[in-house]
Amino acid sequence: MLEVTRKKGMSLIILDILRENRLHGYGIGEKIEELYGIERPSSGLIYPLLLSLEKRNLIRVYERGARDKKIYEITSTGIKYLEEHREEVERRKKFLRKIGEFWRMGGHEMVDAIKFLIKNIDSLSNDEKKEIENTLRDCAKKIRFIVEFGE
Repeated sequence: MLEVTRKKGMSLIILDILRENRLHGYGIGEKIEELYGIERPSSGLIYPLLLSLEKRNLIRVYERGARDKKIYEITSTGIKYLEEHREEVERRKKFLRKIGEFWRMGGHEMVDAIKFLIKNIDSLSNDEKKEIENTLRDCAKKIRFIVEFGE
């Protein structure tokens, strides 16, 4: 369910971007990175969504660029679909801006550290696990305190 929601959300973001610019898949990823300050979505996410949007007649290939890159544009059906889902588009854009802000605050490093921890958790001693547990709990408490009460 989460994956379906994520794909629908990214489809709306792609349509919104194509409403303003004709772009190829890589350019769409770059625009997402530029607008929201998040990591450029993978081609494994973007290209299947472009294919799906094209099959649904929400976008079309405008032209083929250098090295046969497809340059996409939104169709009138896509514009109508976007207008019908305007509130959801705005929610998705707001959420991506928040993720971008989190990334700029060091969230990317935290996510990387957690991935590293999960990958290596079996090699940790019980003492190391306890120390990490305490560190995570302290960090979570401090974040909640700052958000709720300020410094």
